[in-house]
Amino acid sequence: MKRLLVSGLFIAMMIPAFGQNTELRLEQCHELALRNHPLSGQGKLYHEASGIQQKIIDKNNLPQFNLNGQATYQSAVTELPISIPGMNIPEVPQEQFKMSLDATQVLYGGGATAAQRLLEEKNLQINAQTNESELYKLKERINQLYFGIMLINNSIDVLKINLEELQSRLNKTESGIRNGLILPYNATILESEKLKVNQKLIDLNSQKTSFLGMLSLLTGTDIPADVKLSEPDIVYQSGGYMNKRPEMSLFDLQNDRIDVMKKMAGIKTHPRAFAFGNLGYGRPGLNMFKEEADVYYMVGAKVTWNFWNWHQNREEIRIMDINKQIVQQQKETFDLNVKTQARQYLSEINRSEELLVNDDKLILMRAEISKAVASQLENGIITATEYLTDYNAEIQARLSKELHKVQYLQAKAAYLALTGNL
Repeated sequence: MKRLLVSGLFIAMMIPAFGQNTELRLEQCHELALRNHPLSGQGKLYHEASGIQQKIIDKNNLPQFNLNGQATYQSAVTELPISIPGMNIPEVPQEQFKMSLDATQVLYGGGATAAQRLLEEKNLQINAQTNESELYKLKERINQLYFGIMLINNSIDVLKINLEELQSRLNKTESGIRNGLILPYNATILESEKLKVNQKLIDLNSQKTSFLGMLSLLTGTDIPADVKLSEPDIVYQSGGYMNKRPEMSLFDLQNDRIDVMKKMAGIKTHPRAFAFGNLGYGRPGLNMFKEEADVYYMVGAKVTWNFWNWHQNREEIRIMDINKQIVQQQKETFDLNVKTQARQYLSEINRSEELLVNDDKLILMRAEISKAVASQLENGIITATEYLTDYNAEIQARLSKELHKVQYLQAKAAYLALTGNL
């Protein structure tokens, strides 16, 4: 309850922060999504169920009671094969009934209860770790949406500057038309280019609305369209691959559980000792020759020892050893897949770094070309179509830089998330 209250207060503190048009960080999105996901509540349920199961196991050490009843008619009964003159030998009745309360107390269980308790602990750990593994995958989904929105925002900023530049160029072109320096159709070309940019903005805003809707749904928070996504400070160190994914711990726990199950298989051949007692009422009672119904009781102790089961437990242990090898191979396969994917992200990081270095140079050169062709357009030397060819190349270079910048951040975040370090 205390944890739920803290979670509720955390989310309540986050919601007004977004409403005030402040920045939203990637870590906040992760936190909110993890707290909002339905699976986040399963950990508590697993602990609750395991606690109940532990109590059930502990009750194996308490006396067990059974109430039994039985009524029979049998065609023959035990008789003494002799007759003594003058002596009436009682007969065992053919109609018999009995009711009894039977009690059993384990004196020595061979360690079965302790092993069951340990197995339940492992089951709880596996369930919790499985839950954590499923929730961890949520971070990758959040990253895709977060960086997708960031790329859209950056592209919108570039296109808005583009739109302002086109309007400025259109104003100067119209002035040149009035002065007879530029042919009128050039203004139409610039107007149509503005429409194309507006269409791109409509498309990007539509995608942004869709991405924000999905992010709001996953985080359980209404994220406004004007919220600013901060650039995450992702600490990344090249080299030194280390897989810290929760799935790796899950494989280890599965092997631990197999070890406990092997121990339980060995316990099957341990001797067990019990105390027992029963209190009953029936006909006949313990005295079979007494015709009247009677109360009876019996107390005692017994030992059972299944010392030979035709190597069944040994075969079970062999199967578990095989299962352990299977789990180990699954772990190695998972790690290999992660390592392969990590190589791809490392290549993406290096590629984006190199492209960003060239992007600044390319933008600078394209800007100089745009400035030169703009002057030519103003003087009627070239047409608006020729101007747009070079100017759009500059815009494309700026958009490419924004794309590479986001791809660089996204690749670093993806690498860290993939290796369990985010």
